[in-house]
Amino acid sequence: MNGKPETGPDAANGINELSFFPKCGSGPGLLLLADGNVPETSVLARARLFSEEGYVVHTLLTAPGASDIGSVATQLSDRSEITGGLVCVAHGDAVLAGLEAADRFDAIVGFDATPEISKDINLANLPCPIVFQFGTLNAPESAATAEKLSGNLDSLNGDRVYAWPEAAPSFSLPGHAAFDSRVDSLAHSRTLEIIRRVVGPHYDYVALFAEHIRHEFNTRDVDSTMATMIDAPYVNHVATLAGGVGHDMLKRFYKYHFVEQNSRDRSSVTVSHTLGPDRLVLELVVRFKHDQVLDRYFPNIEPTGESVELATVLIVKFRGDKVCHEHIYWDQGSALKQIGVLDTGDLPVAGAEAARKVLDERLPSNIFMQNAWSTSDGKPI
Repeated sequence: MNGKPETGPDAANGINELSFFPKCGSGPGLLLLADGNVPETSVLARARLFSEEGYVVHTLLTAPGASDIGSVATQLSDRSEITGGLVCVAHGDAVLAGLEAADRFDAIVGFDATPEISKDINLANLPCPIVFQFGTLNAPESAATAEKLSGNLDSLNGDRVYAWPEAAPSFSLPGHAAFDSRVDSLAHSRTLEIIRRVVGPHYDYVALFAEHIRHEFNTRDVDSTMATMIDAPYVNHVATLAGGVGHDMLKRFYKYHFVEQNSRDRSSVTVSHTLGPDRLVLELVVRFKHDQVLDRYFPNIEPTGESVELATVLIVKFRGDKVCHEHIYWDQGSALKQIGVLDTGDLPVAGAEAARKVLDERLPSNIFMQNAWSTSDGKPI
C-alpha cells in the first residue's frame, strides 16, 4: 500500500526493515540505506517519496553491512512485486556498504559519502552506474571527496558527481537541521534521471498533462482535475500569485476561480516542450478574450472585452504518474497593456507582438531599442 510500511523479509533475523509500495502495488525495486546517524523519520520520509515515484521501496533502519545488503537484495529480487530491476539509494556511511554489494544493483546513488569511499572501492570496476551527491557548504572534506571522485568515474556509463555548494551535508534528509528543500528537489531529479533510465518506471508526461488540462478546460470537472494530481499539490500563477497549496486550497481555487472562468474562445499553440526525469516544460502562446472575470490573470479588474495573446511557460513537476505542482509564467505588463489598463508610454513593454514573435522569428527584432541599435550599425562584428 502506498505510504504504509510492512515488515521486511529479514525482520526475524534482527535486521529492522520496512517496505513501501506504490499505489499500483508493483514496480522497480529500490533499496534505501542509511547509517545510524540518520534519523528514522528522515529515512521513512524518503521511502514514502520514492514509493510515490513508482518504486517498491525497502529500507534498512539499522546500519547495514555488505553481507546484510547482499542477502536482502537477493530476497528482494525474488519478490513478485518487484519488476524491472533493483537500484540502491544510500546515505552517509551506508554508501560504502552499498558499493561493496554493487553487483546486486542496476544503479547506485550515494549521498554524502565519506572520504574513505575513494580509497576502499575501485570505482573503475563497478558493474553498474553510480551517482554521488554531496552537500559541500562549510564542508571542505566533502568538497575534496567530490572533486577526487569526479576524475575516477565513467561518464559514458552514466556515472556522475554532483556537488551542491549552497547546501550542507545531510541536505536531502527531511527533518535534519541541514535539510534544504530547494536543493533536495534538484538532487532528487538527478537521482530519478539515473534510476529511471536503468529500471524505469517510464511515464508519458505529455499524455498525463494533456489529461489534466482536458479536465481543466474541456470537461471543466474539478474532481477529475484533482484526481490527476498528488494528494497535496500546488499551483502558482507566478505573475499574480494565484493558485493554491494543498488539496483543499487548490480545489477551492479551481472550483471558484478557474474552471468556470475560462473564455469560450480560449486557444493555445504549443511552441515547444522539454522533458526531464520528473518535469515537463511547455512553451505556449495562449489567446483569449477578456469577456468575463478572470481572477488568475486580472484580479479585481472588470471584463474589458479586449483580446489577449500571451507567450506562456508552464513548468510541471510530476511525482510518479501524478501532477505534483505547476509554475505558470507570463508577462503581466504585456497582459495589462493589451486590455488597456496600463499606459506604458515610452516604456519597453510589448503587447501581442511579443507572443507573435515567439511564433514567427521573422517579425521585427529590437523594436524598443531602435536608437541604440542604430549606434552599432556598420561597426565590426
